[in-house]
Amino acid sequence: MDAIADRLARDEPALRTSRDLWPGVQQGTGSGASLFIGDQVGIALFTPEMAGTRDYRMALLAKPGDAVVVRQRSPDFEAYLADYLGIRQVRFLQAQGADPAPVAKQCRTSPALFAPLLELLRAAGSLTLHSYLVTGHLWQLAQALAAAAGLPVYVAGPSPRMSRRVNDKLWFWDVAREIAGPESVPPTAFAFGPAAAAGQMARLVRVSGQAVVKVPDSAGAAGNIRFSAAQLAGLGTAALCGQLEQRLRAAGWEGGYPVLVGVWESGVEKSPSVQMWLPHASEGPPEILGLFEQRVQGREGKFAGARYASLTRETEETLAADAMRLGAMFQKAGYFGPCSLDAVLRRLPSGAEQIHWIECNGRWSGVSIPLAAATGLMGRQPEGIVIVQQNLESEAPLGIPRQCGILGDLLFRRGQSSEGVILLSPPHPLRASLNAAAVAACQARAEALMEAAFERISAAV
Repeated sequence: MDAIADRLARDEPALRTSRDLWPGVQQGTGSGASLFIGDQVGIALFTPEMAGTRDYRMALLAKPGDAVVVRQRSPDFEAYLADYLGIRQVRFLQAQGADPAPVAKQCRTSPALFAPLLELLRAAGSLTLHSYLVTGHLWQLAQALAAAAGLPVYVAGPSPRMSRRVNDKLWFWDVAREIAGPESVPPTAFAFGPAAAAGQMARLVRVSGQAVVKVPDSAGAAGNIRFSAAQLAGLGTAALCGQLEQRLRAAGWEGGYPVLVGVWESGVEKSPSVQMWLPHASEGPPEILGLFEQRVQGREGKFAGARYASLTRETEETLAADAMRLGAMFQKAGYFGPCSLDAVLRRLPSGAEQIHWIECNGRWSGVSIPLAAATGLMGRQPEGIVIVQQNLESEAPLGIPRQCGILGDLLFRRGQSSEGVILLSPPHPLRASLNAAAVAACQARAEALMEAAFERISAAV
């Protein structure tokens, strides 16, 4: 792992050096206050409208004296955080919700946001920046605050270049293939233009019946474009190129290459995810926080929730061993912070199981945030957890007060409960939705709590 990490850093020095270019800023966590930014803008294809209200999820990690910046404040959700979860004495700031600029950039360029953050830094003596996705904008904000206050500012995440690389599906496919072996990833190709993508699609569809084109740095299946043999039948190269680009642009793609062209796997039984924390190399090896099974919906496999995995011992050991090797390499190349590795588990015609690594989330995620929040609220990592993130049938939104009224005794109350349902973000503003986690002393009990919550919410809509 050392040799691979050193080679990658030698070929691309900014993996390590770009974290050292910001005077007054350190990678890591300090002892003072924290700033939480849950903005998803910065991930390819995500707009403020697509991100919705999920930027509030990071608020569940806040402690007294911290600050949280969101695109659109929800007084009802902030009241829920205080009344049920005891998250009080936290300062909430509102960015310009419709502004396509990342919130971290707005925090640096808007006096209405920068001034209270500078005040917080001066009062606390240091400030640690936690962001859903770490980009150069976050490091620039850290540097501006450090320069203005003459005090230390920390970034709890990777360097800008390292962040970009680990979240790039093509880069991850390349290193996973080298570390875990050539059979550990599905058949995948780089396509540097529309004709190349069309040719690769046609070839893979002939072999497997279905292919997928992915925008390499997208997330949540937003950049997955799936094609079947029937859709490609009779299409020439020009027509296929046109259809591909039309569907990519409809998803928000702006024309960047390369794109990933791969087999859409058949026989997939489960979508495991390994949740990890990668400290500085001097502080110890990567830590596996848990193995999860993700629930996906729709043709493109959109994330809809997760629960602790139920896998064979052999599969768990293989996933953990591969994840530790990948995590160790990332760590030695300069990565710090939360990281999750996603795979698919296939059943081969022979009956054997096959693991294929799909992507790395070099950031916080829809699993790692609830897991960290539940651990903080309960004082220990829960033995059972179920996460749900999905829209419901009804188009009538269910506000937070209504959700609290419906769920009632099922809701987790900090200091009073040993189990319960935790609401993770305000609901979708235009339709009924539920973004929640059920936590309990065992997985079966967490499953039962979430099932009861879903029944109540579904009956109400």
